[in-house]
Amino acid sequence: MKRSLGKKIIMLVITVAVLLIVTCICVSALVVRRMMYNEYIITADSMAGTVAAITDGDRLERITKKVMEIYRSADNKMNNKQHDEPGFDAYAGQFLFLTDDPDYIAARDELRSIQDVSEVDCVYTLFVVPEEKTCVYIVDAAYEDIVTPGRFDLVEESCYPYLNDLSQGFPAFISDTREYGWVVTSCAPVYNSSGEIVCFATVDLSMNDILTKINEFLLILGGILLILTGVICVIAILYVKRSIVKPINMLSEAAVQYGHKEYNNNHNEFGALQISTGDEIEILLNSMVQMEKDIDSYIDNLTKTREQLSSARQQADDMHELAHMDAMTGIRNKMAYDKEKKTLDSEIAKGLTDCGMAMIDLNFLKVINDTYGHECGDTAIKCLCGLTCLIFDHSPVFRIGGDEFAVILRGSDYKNIEKLTAEFNKQMDKMASDDSLQPWERISASLGYALFDKSTDSSADDIFKRADRNMYERKKEMKAMRK
Repeated sequence: MKRSLGKKIIMLVITVAVLLIVTCICVSALVVRRMMYNEYIITADSMAGTVAAITDGDRLERITKKVMEIYRSADNKMNNKQHDEPGFDAYAGQFLFLTDDPDYIAARDELRSIQDVSEVDCVYTLFVVPEEKTCVYIVDAAYEDIVTPGRFDLVEESCYPYLNDLSQGFPAFISDTREYGWVVTSCAPVYNSSGEIVCFATVDLSMNDILTKINEFLLILGGILLILTGVICVIAILYVKRSIVKPINMLSEAAVQYGHKEYNNNHNEFGALQISTGDEIEILLNSMVQMEKDIDSYIDNLTKTREQLSSARQQADDMHELAHMDAMTGIRNKMAYDKEKKTLDSEIAKGLTDCGMAMIDLNFLKVINDTYGHECGDTAIKCLCGLTCLIFDHSPVFRIGGDEFAVILRGSDYKNIEKLTAEFNKQMDKMASDDSLQPWERISASLGYALFDKSTDSSADDIFKRADRNMYERKKEMKAMRK
């Protein structure tokens, strides 16, 4: 079937318009969804790290031990997917008395206070049993549908690679279930005062609302583009008919008339034609201007969305920074120390040799706590932290335990370590003899350091171990001097 030039152009315009609208909607959906997924994953990881950093690890350790003691002694373990099977209530009932335990209540209230002031949907703690690939619930901060202690779920298959090393927890992952819909989950390790992992702080962020809003946005966008495409197609058809088909027909008629004229007669058929495309071009131009306004409006909406996402990213970065800060002293914490050690390992592998570590431990903290109270013990820790930061002002200082500090020696501090060590011990002696200070302010601390030795050290941990041994040797010397 033969088609006229006008029909071919009209079909081409309609086809291109449909392809453009489909491509625009698909690209918009992919970009917006990917940006939202990335932002939610970053937020979940940051929130999990924050919860793990500010919760009381010693308290959670006590309640975790109680739960796991019953769990390991249970003969018939049933996971949460088996809740409708006979025997599940009997299994779960073994743990119910723990909900009245003071440690459980205190930990639950602490998690609820965090949950209430954050944007997370649920905060809870788990204990991971790698050999069984299970996650046992310890404390749930929910107010409704609480998951009681001892109940457990199977580890997500995507998390299997992390079971061999749980020091980093489980990175955020997205799941879609019938009960909860789209949820982002992240787990971060909780440490006790001795620096040991006792359980994992877990947060859930629901993506159901944002996905609904994204779908609504895409529907509105699709409707606007459909209407806009319809307008453009109508204008294009009119333009083709008036600017192409009609002038061609006029020229064709003029040509036929011209052929029937006698040779000697005046020919004015083409000259008499009144063909002007100015009005149609102006209409098309006005349509393009209108389309530009619509597209600008669409881009403005996308820009606002990007600004909102940028603000959310900044908040996530702030939470990430907070997760690496020690709440009591304001310096960097154990998590930041572990990250810095990885950086140091990379530098050592590249040939860095001018580095070292200093380990500092507060003496007699238990005596201060027992004699004057934990607030005075906290004051002693802060005094030691301030002195350490003052002396080692060119190197990063970390609080890696209750009364333990680590200094990664670089630059002038690395070169002058003996002088700085002497100054540190001098300040210790000065504070010990200063009668104007309170007893808990006259602190005593042991310092040991080690510098990188390529003949014995291959990683930051090797330097750490030698510095730690030297610190304990210094502690023995100080105890011997007191005798």
